[in-house]
Amino acid sequence: MGCALGGVLAVAGCSVPERKPSGPDYAALGGAAEVRGDWDGARRAFGQAVLVADQSGWPASHRAAMHFDYGRALGVTCYYTEAGRELSLAYDLDILTGHFRYPALIELARLSLVQRQYAPSVKYFGRALGALDRMEASRKAPLAYAEVLDDYALALGGAGDPEAAARIIDRAAKVRAGLGEAVLAQATSRTPYGTHCGQLAGAR
Repeated sequence: MGCALGGVLAVAGCSVPERKPSGPDYAALGGAAEVRGDWDGARRAFGQAVLVADQSGWPASHRAAMHFDYGRALGVTCYYTEAGRELSLAYDLDILTGHFRYPALIELARLSLVQRQYAPSVKYFGRALGALDRMEASRKAPLAYAEVLDDYALALGGAGDPEAAARIIDRAAKVRAGLGEAVLAQATSRTPYGTHCGQLAGAR
């Protein structure tokens, strides 16, 4: 499950236990494609993983992970409507299992932001940050937390609230001020939504 703020997820103990598929491990194939930057291949593989998980009656926690990754891959390749549906389903499944719901909220917020749907993006970010603050994410995963604040500020600005955006920008700056160069050089936690639209013509 390629979650933003993965470090917090690990600390919180909300990762999903592995379930071995009876056939090809489409989730692993999708993850490998994502690492290679082959988001078209990732989307196809994760789509098969969702099909297997749903048709095989896998537990809700495993199905949530599959729908989450499929939604991310759909969003990167610009199938925005389908991506929103899959991420929303992952969120609903996480509610059923009692798992942490902020990963899906963050992804829904960023998916809305890339489409310039600022009002829903603000709503999702606000809900996600409430959970992250309760978990002390600014201490456990400070760079990823600062990136969430950056994007929240963009959404607030787009929604016409520059004063709130300025306050969030200040919060992000304070988080980064306490980080060393090694932490600041870490890879981004952001899913690159909307960056592989050229593959839209291909079959899903």
